[in-house]
Amino acid sequence: MSFLEWRRFNFFDINHNADSRKISQTIGSSKISTTSSGNGHLVICDDDGLVHLITRSFQVTTFRAYQLNVLISTQLQYSSFLITIGKDEPDTNAILKVWDLERRDRQSNPICVRSTKLPKSEKLTTLCAAENRLLMAVGFVDGCIVLYKGDLSRDRNSKPKMLKELDQEITGMGFKSVNKDQWYLFVSTASSVQQFNVSSKDSCPMTVLDAVGCDFKCSVLVNGPDSHFMIAKEDAIYCYTVDSRGPCYVVGGQKMILQWFRSYLIIVSKDKEKSSNTITVSTTTKNLDEIESVSITVLDIQNKFIVFTTTIREILSVLPEWGSLYVLTSRGNLSQLIEKDLQSKLTVLFKKNLYDVAVRMAKCQQFDSQALIDIFRQYGDHLYAKGDHSGAVEQYIKTIGKLEPSYVIKKFLDSQYIESLTTYLHALHKSGSANKDHTTLLFNCYSKLNSVDKLQEFIITKDENIDFDVDVAIKVCRQSSPENALALAEKHSRHSLYIKILLEDCHKYTAALDYIEKLSIEQSVQIIKQYINVFIENVPKDTVNFLKKLCTTCYTTANVDLLDHSAQPEDFIYLLLDDSECLVNFLDHFENFLNKWSTSLLNTYIEHCLIVWKNENNQERRITIEKKIINILQSVDNKICDHYQVLILAISFEFKAAIVYIFEHNKQYTKLIRYYLSLNDYTSAINCCRGYGNVEPKLWVSIFNTAMIDENFPPLMLEEILKEIERKNLLSAHFTITSLVKSKTINIGHVRAYLSSLFGAEKKTLEKEKETVDKYQKDTENIQQTIQKLKNCAVVFQGLRCSACNNQLELPSVHFMCQHSYHQHCFQAFSESDDDCPACTQNNKQIMDIIRTQGQMKDHNEVFHSQLERSTDSFSLISEYFGRCLFDNLTAAENQLAKSIFVSPELSAPKAIVPIVHTPPRLSPKLAVKTSINPFDEDDDDDDMEYDSNNPFKNDYKESKNPFKNDYDESKNPFANDP
Repeated sequence: MSFLEWRRFNFFDINHNADSRKISQTIGSSKISTTSSGNGHLVICDDDGLVHLITRSFQVTTFRAYQLNVLISTQLQYSSFLITIGKDEPDTNAILKVWDLERRDRQSNPICVRSTKLPKSEKLTTLCAAENRLLMAVGFVDGCIVLYKGDLSRDRNSKPKMLKELDQEITGMGFKSVNKDQWYLFVSTASSVQQFNVSSKDSCPMTVLDAVGCDFKCSVLVNGPDSHFMIAKEDAIYCYTVDSRGPCYVVGGQKMILQWFRSYLIIVSKDKEKSSNTITVSTTTKNLDEIESVSITVLDIQNKFIVFTTTIREILSVLPEWGSLYVLTSRGNLSQLIEKDLQSKLTVLFKKNLYDVAVRMAKCQQFDSQALIDIFRQYGDHLYAKGDHSGAVEQYIKTIGKLEPSYVIKKFLDSQYIESLTTYLHALHKSGSANKDHTTLLFNCYSKLNSVDKLQEFIITKDENIDFDVDVAIKVCRQSSPENALALAEKHSRHSLYIKILLEDCHKYTAALDYIEKLSIEQSVQIIKQYINVFIENVPKDTVNFLKKLCTTCYTTANVDLLDHSAQPEDFIYLLLDDSECLVNFLDHFENFLNKWSTSLLNTYIEHCLIVWKNENNQERRITIEKKIINILQSVDNKICDHYQVLILAISFEFKAAIVYIFEHNKQYTKLIRYYLSLNDYTSAINCCRGYGNVEPKLWVSIFNTAMIDENFPPLMLEEILKEIERKNLLSAHFTITSLVKSKTINIGHVRAYLSSLFGAEKKTLEKEKETVDKYQKDTENIQQTIQKLKNCAVVFQGLRCSACNNQLELPSVHFMCQHSYHQHCFQAFSESDDDCPACTQNNKQIMDIIRTQGQMKDHNEVFHSQLERSTDSFSLISEYFGRCLFDNLTAAENQLAKSIFVSPELSAPKAIVPIVHTPPRLSPKLAVKTSINPFDEDDDDDDMEYDSNNPFKNDYKESKNPFKNDYDESKNPFANDP
């Protein structure tokens, strides 16, 4: 039995175009041999070797393809290539030609881009080509298949491949692409269907799909994602995939042509009986009954119904192109089947009340959701009009979300339709499109139907997919049964409503706290904040204990990153501000997590601890609270504790321990001394100076200043203060004594020890300074005497050994006024300059550097004034600057130094050492002593010296020839003691 619905629908219109006469006139008496379509052309070939190209405007272009006839042709759907097979001469193999319809020669005929003679002379039956233009196959009557691979338009020298002979006439072929590189060739014969894997390079393996075959033109390849290779038999249409046999569609009749158009299967078959719907397309036929008539049927495979059928005589081929179907008769007459638009199709279905078919068609055509809803609505209205209310509700349910619910509800407001209305409202809630009014209406429907069980099942044990306004449901149930309202609120996690019902209707405060404790932290915080006033008013102790448990979770390791969703103690402090003891008791629970507290929370805690301490009369209890506060300050992190705020609180409550701790912790010892002195606690102030005087010595000065102006200061403590000031040299003696003189409460007996020590030290210092002055005066006199000798007396150089190598001096030699003598080569090796003594250079540089440094320091006025302000003995600092000549002119001092020293004109001014060089005339023109002109040499003593032509001063110096030998006084040599 066929599962197709055999009905005739007028989905196509036949158009007998007047331009189709041109085709018949063009072809004339020639017999049409083959047809094809694609790429904007209808191709008709005749047995005279002509090819007729028909455009969309029915313009016919004819060109000769062969001299004899055209046997078969195929036009690629998405390419301009036309493939034909025909003969130019009789009794020869047919020739395959490929035409490029876009390229024309001078006569405007298509250009043949390939011409290949077939390898077999047998009669050919089928021709097919792949859309990639790389595969082509030709089938013969003897069951042989010739496969061509490569570019159809260029590869003219490729050798065709002979596939396995099937020993039966090839009736149909088609190429199927599974992926980019995988191609299959479907082949049908009169009794079988098989496929070849043509992607293989060496061989093309064959797979037999079925032992059922078809006639010529009764096979077609359907392209698309779910494509099939279809063949037509008298009993049915069979489909095949690359792997196996596919679905089967039972369609009776003797099939002549099978074609595919869009989503339709076109079947041309012979009529068994004469039809009254036969359409005559040939007016030259005299006896219509003698002419065979055939029927053309358009079958919608996906929706499983026949959309169009009619009878046309002498159908030769059906060509799909330009979005229409063209039916060609053997006489060259062409008829067009134009598909109606979708809305017209739906109108036809609506008139026949075939709404189910209309829905399937609309879904197949990817109709928008709004249009589908309209079809469902019309279908529901049709069923409602027929009295099928349950069927109408089923269709209306499909419109939920798009169609306004009131449109349906108004139809079923009558009490006799209450069950249908309940069904619709239930579906409305299930889809989540219901509002409060719909929920109320549904509950009223349950009430009118006395369906308490259904109501209970709906609100308590409902399907999880059903959704409704739970708040409205709870409100309705709360009026009649608070128990059901509580159950509904608990089931749907309406925790706030659940607590509200417990507090307002049941007055179960402890039970409400127990319920909140079971919730998550975030939910507990939200609800307890909402109803905290009620809990505090009725069960304050239980509420505080619950808050302790709730807030403790915010300090656990697991929830430390969830502080935004956790209960913070500061969130509930404002409720306990009136009871400091209760608040302190609440916060004592979190004392182990002080470092995780906020600054405001810590300040509040300390403040209320101070309040409790202030109001406490028990001394032991006060001491305990005092220790607790100090422990808090010691254990908490400095980043959390605001010491300034705590100091203000401690001063306000006169809490001495905290004040002292904060000053000591922040190293504010001066403020701590002032605080002790403000309390007249002189002993603590002295102890503070003893403890921190080494860190901050000015503490002794601060307490000394206070002692000078405070009449209540104990004079007995002054002795220790003065002793520390003197020991650390914090104040000058003059300032100290002056301050003591101005004091009205201190007499000389209180400072007798200090004065005795001061004067004794001054006496020792004076004696020491006097000895130093005497020494400097004596040294100054010696230096002045040395300078005078250098200016007025001759200097005798009598060094016999070199100061560098300690060997006997030999000429040439270099002598300095510092009594250092050198060989000339030693001097040149060790000296940094020609004017300085190598042994004295380092010392002279140090002296000059000191003088220059002093000259630079005299410009640093800020440094001098800064030292002067910090110094306790300004007179000593100024004396030091005078002693270092920092107030003198450096240039003048250097000039004075240069004048006071006898120097050679060749030497620079600062140099105090003058070298005298004994060298031959040829070595140095400066300071050299020539033997030939020596005024102290005697002529008669020349024989006492052995003359050497190479070294005139080779022999040792003759002491007897020194004219100043007896005049020189060694005691007057200022450098006699120098090394």
